Amino acid sequence: MKSPFPLALLLALPCLAADAPPEAQLALSALKPTERARLEPVLGDATLLPLYRGDFTVDPLKRLVTGRVSLTLTAKGPLSDVYLRCTPNANHPGAVTLSKAKVSGGTVALSQPDPSLYQLKLDPPLNKGEQATLEFELKAKVPTLPRDSGGLSALQNDGPGGDYGAFSSSEDVISLVGLMPMIPPERHGQLFEGPSGIGDLGSFEPSNFVVSVTAPSAFRVVSSGLAMGEVPTGNGTVRFAFALGAARELPLFLLKHAKVSTRRVGEVDIEAVLLTTNEKQAAQVTEHAGKALSMLEEKLGPYPFKTLRVVEMRLAGGAGGMEFPGLVTVSSSLISGDADPFAALGLGGDQVKAMLGPMVRQLLKQSLEFTIDHEVAHQYTAMLVGSDPIAEPVADEPLTQHLALLLLEWRQGKAAADQMRESQLKAAYQVHRMLGGEDGKANRPTHEFGSTREYAALIYGKAPLLFDEQRKLVGDEAWLRGLKSYVEGNRYRWVTSHTLTDLVGKQNAAQAKKLEALRVRWWNEAHGDEDLGTFDLEALGKVGTGPGAPGIDAQTFKDLERAMKALTGE
Repeated sequence: MKSPFPLALLLALPCLAADAPPEAQLALSALKPTERARLEPVLGDATLLPLYRGDFTVDPLKRLVTGRVSLTLTAKGPLSDVYLRCTPNANHPGAVTLSKAKVSGGTVALSQPDPSLYQLKLDPPLNKGEQATLEFELKAKVPTLPRDSGGLSALQNDGPGGDYGAFSSSEDVISLVGLMPMIPPERHGQLFEGPSGIGDLGSFEPSNFVVSVTAPSAFRVVSSGLAMGEVPTGNGTVRFAFALGAARELPLFLLKHAKVSTRRVGEVDIEAVLLTTNEKQAAQVTEHAGKALSMLEEKLGPYPFKTLRVVEMRLAGGAGGMEFPGLVTVSSSLISGDADPFAALGLGGDQVKAMLGPMVRQLLKQSLEFTIDHEVAHQYTAMLVGSDPIAEPVADEPLTQHLALLLLEWRQGKAAADQMRESQLKAAYQVHRMLGGEDGKANRPTHEFGSTREYAALIYGKAPLLFDEQRKLVGDEAWLRGLKSYVEGNRYRWVTSHTLTDLVGKQNAAQAKKLEALRVRWWNEAHGDEDLGTFDLEALGKVGTGPGAPGIDAQTFKDLERAMKALTGE
């Protein structure tokens, strides 16, 4: 331990005191000193935000988590029912169970309206300004990570993504995303829906967190915010503690024999927590994340936390990374690469390797950098500026893709960004269409997409290109001014799919109708073939069909087709 105060806090945590303002202050110390002046005009007194406290013990061999959770909340109005979302249960029913509920010391019954939602009725109800503390015992069984994760074969997934390994266990990584039950936000009196198996898992109101996790000494526990220290227990385990303020979620991970590298960028410590021992690779990760964050701070405004962590993670379903407040994960397959990506795909043809080898190696390198850019950009869109990722995934993912392209443009110029736009975004849509997928409306809830391939093609591929068209319409200077105003005006607030277009329209009144028409065309209608073009692999295969004709033979064409499907998530 670096100071006696965190140790005293750790020792006090199991008691889960009903009202502990010092814990809220400790959570808020994870923010930059100037951030409270930005958040309190929106959220009010930050010490009165919901305070989640947890004390957990993890047994990796049994894949079991046990512990206690406490939630202290202040009613914003009359409050008779409290709902808690357990996102892991949406994809793994029964994975997280709550029991022995108490409210301010008195026993109360829990009900479960659906697998991922718990309900607790307050009797008597709270009046505005009144405070209560809810306490629970928690038990979780962590599922094993799907075997197809971690390599390029994971990109062949053409069904629901599940949770992409967010709540999973492997030999060297345990991901406990969603372990902390949280109050779901409301819109028009309706709770935000839980995960659908496609897209993100959810988003929550800014809250304060103080959490301790005990794990075997071979594992490092990683989370967001202030790392308060590591205390050996004397029985082969170590207790880690973290505090985080004004954040929409607190992720928890365990990595076996992890290595930590740190780089200071301005006021922020960039930490890479990786499984690899390659120091050069770790330095590249921290350097790239630091450059991305520095550019975004310059263009969009201050990042709120003192620390940004980049964590290597075993992911499934073709996911390249995931975003959380103050922390991003990046797939192990991108961090470490693959010594023989064609073997991972089951491809061995020399002609295919000769044709695609340089492209594949360059694609892996570019994908790592672009994934880091994308996930760091999420610190602004979805983490600071909140949106509903289930009902309106177009409100954050396409803009985050656009910001990642802008980061590449700011670093390397428009030509590099144009190449990435063609190879990553347009190609995702074009290959989806080539394989028989339909174009369609991008602005719809996640459960209305038929597969992860369709979701990726429309949300990550087609929808972000709206912003290129809007930028062309108003000009670079006006567009960047609009993006900055969007972030500044909506920090800690909730936005919809209309918010950015409406804001830029107000700033550029003469173009407002055209901006809205573009939004409708790209997000509510189906003009993808016309706007992005199509790619016909079958035509390529016909090039070499005649006697003596140039091109590729039938077997090589089949291998190339399989490679294209795998490399593009098909």
